Amino acid sequence: MSKTIQQLLQSNKKIARLDAELLLAHVLGKSREWVLAHPDYEVCKVFKVIKFLKLTRKRAQDIPLAYLTKHKEFFGLDFFVNKNVLIPRPDTEIMVEEVLSLITYHITHNTPITLIDVGTGSGCIPIVIAKSIRKSGLSVIRNFFAIDISRKALRVAKINAKKHNVKINFLHGNLLSPLINQSTIKLINQSTIIITANLPYLTNEQFTQESSIQNEPRLALVAEESGLALYRELLKQIQSLLTAYSLQLTAFFEIDPNQSQSITKLIKSLLPNSEIEIKKDLAGLDRVVIIKNG
Repeated sequence: MSKTIQQLLQSNKKIARLDAELLLAHVLGKSREWVLAHPDYEVCKVFKVIKFLKLTRKRAQDIPLAYLTKHKEFFGLDFFVNKNVLIPRPDTEIMVEEVLSLITYHITHNTPITLIDVGTGSGCIPIVIAKSIRKSGLSVIRNFFAIDISRKALRVAKINAKKHNVKINFLHGNLLSPLINQSTIKLINQSTIIITANLPYLTNEQFTQESSIQNEPRLALVAEESGLALYRELLKQIQSLLTAYSLQLTAFFEIDPNQSQSITKLIKSLLPNSEIEIKKDLAGLDRVVIIKNG
């Protein structure tokens, strides 16, 4: 049953050639460049041929490539992913860049920071930040928390943290709930707080109409109230913290471009003394909302 690379790449016309090349490279444990350079190489191991054909059939059923290969690159780092977490997107790198810029400012002012990633999923946001700060040789992160309501997602995030050798306190719970207690507030009250959140922000209609995302966890994509229900809840938690304690806090939210006006209105109603800034993605669309208090 041995087949050449060229024969295998031509075996399923229902998927893109690039996807076939990447899947075969994954099965063979080689790079895509190696696969392209060896079209006449015979794959003699039957189980590898069968595995490749099985994966191409799944890809033809719109199973995301990242779930089939179990990895996705984000901000130059490789992350383990599976069906329990949202696949990292390039658009989210905009948020990371903005956070790193703010942290650089605090480094120059020697300000201790507590960083909280809400809805961490694969853990890609806090892990990239932690790795980048470590490379700088300076440490201003006093406390590092990552929270998710899905225990299965947290297992993935912990695998990635171990893979990239970073120390993050992973907590299970809804939004900031695991941190809202007296002992934790006392801890984080001694530092500047940075909150990052890439929460579900799609509507049911958007999820239904977009076939490419329907194999990803709905829990990580869809929210009520035109996609803003969870951000409303998070903003109310932040409001409670700022009312009860004197905190210097900056929050970064990833949004759908169509939500910029509605979320701005929501922020102004709950946090009227905050400064609001919106950053655009590479396509020139509103993507990240920055909320500064203090």
